[in-house]
Order: sequence, then structure tokens, then C-alpha cells
Amino acid sequence: GGYAEAGSFDPRKALENLAAYQEKNPGFAATLAAWLTVGLVLVLFGQIVFLYSEIRAVLVVRDQDLRAMLLEEEYMKEASKISQLASEENASMAQRPYISLLAMLAMVAGLACVLYPLCDILNVVGLPSAPCLLLVTFGSLFTALVACAFWMFVVWSCTRTWAALVFLAISISGEILLPSGNPIFLLIWIIASFGVILGYFYYAPDHYAAIKEPKPVWLQDVGDFRVALDADEVAQAVQERIAYEKRQAGKALANWYFFDV
Repeated sequence: GGYAEAGSFDPRKALENLAAYQEKNPGFAATLAAWLTVGLVLVLFGQIVFLYSEIRAVLVVRDQDLRAMLLEEEYMKEASKISQLASEENASMAQRPYISLLAMLAMVAGLACVLYPLCDILNVVGLPSAPCLLLVTFGSLFTALVACAFWMFVVWSCTRTWAALVFLAISISGEILLPSGNPIFLLIWIIASFGVILGYFYYAPDHYAAIKEPKPVWLQDVGDFRVALDADEVAQAVQERIAYEKRQAGKALANWYFFDV
């Protein structure tokens, strides 16, 4: 290619190489379009599912916060129905971590599909593309994490302000590092971000629970987001969700029959 022969990048030569390659391979543009279409669909699907999962969690947490406040202020009394409602809400949220994580993985796959054609283009125009797959992999994962952190900030900002600010800090720092494209910096950021999340949302609350002291005001949760590695626990979460949906369907049918009669 022009890069290998001249030792520097020649934009005119690159365009000539790309045009010549397109003439010899008429399906090249269609292939690029297919990769981009699949990628954009996966990214859109992942974001919609992720937002649905987290917004639903916010609504459940807000309801539980309201009931806890009313009980604390003695505006209402503890009853078996309240405990049952809390159990049903927890059952409905049992699969939430898996849905959110799968949605994020769909975003990673979609971004990889969008970025992957760049490797072919770099190769055609004569630029070195050896680390391209590595950059695509890290870039897709990095961008998906930054996007999910931003959406977590947006969704939880009114309900868990301190926790939302943690996600905002992660998102902003990621956006600052993203233009660098340095895989080492991106890897360090990913490790540091997971460390902050584990420390703030898991280890710190467990520490205060172990010493039996109330959590500080600035230490907040975003609902139950513990991912089980045991297949039996995952299956139990799915079964709890199915059972919850059956109960809700039964209530809906009962209400429909009551009003219809």
C-alpha cells in the first residue's frame, strides 16, 4: 500500500486504493452497510432494554422508600400485606442484574459491529491494521461502560443522588480518556471503575453492616444488584420472576372479570 512504500500516509493514494478495491469487490460497500446496520440495531436494542430494566428498578425503589418513610413517621402501620408486597417487588427484581448486564453486552457487540469495518478500510487504504481488532474490542467495551454509567446517573439522579454522582464521575472520566485511544489507559480505567463500584456499592455497605452501624448519608445503593455465579441461583431468580408474572396475570384477569360483571 501507499503507507508501506512511502513511509507516510497519502490521503489521495488512500482514496484511490479504496475506489480500486470497491471496483474489484462490488459487495464491499454492502458488507460495510450490513455491519453498520446490525451494530446500530444491537446498540439501540441494548440501550432500550438497559433503560427499561433500570427505570423499573427506580420505580420499585421509590415505592419502597415511600413506604419506609410513612412507617417511620407513623403515618401507616406495618401489616402482612406490606411485607407481601415487598416480597413480590423483590421477586420481580430478581432478574434485573442479568437483564441489565445482557443489555450492556448487546451494546458491546453492537459497537464492535459498527467499529469492525474500520479494520477492513484501514487495510485497504494501506494503513497498519494489526492492532485494530484489539482496539475495536477495548473500544466497544469502554464505550458501552461509559454509556451505561451515564444512563445510570440519569436514571438514578433523583432517587439516589450520591450514588448517581459516582456513576457521573465514572462516565466523565471515561469520556475524557476515550479520545486517547490508548489500550493501557482504557484498561486501567476499566479496572479502576470496577474497583470504585465494588468498593462503594458492595464492600462499604457490608462493612457498616458487619460493625452494626448505620450507613453514612453519602453511601447509597441502587437497589439489589448482586449477580449470582451459581447456576441454581440464576435459575431461582428466573423462576421467581415467572411466578411473579403469573400472580400479576391472575390479578389482572380477576380485576377484568370483576369489572366486566
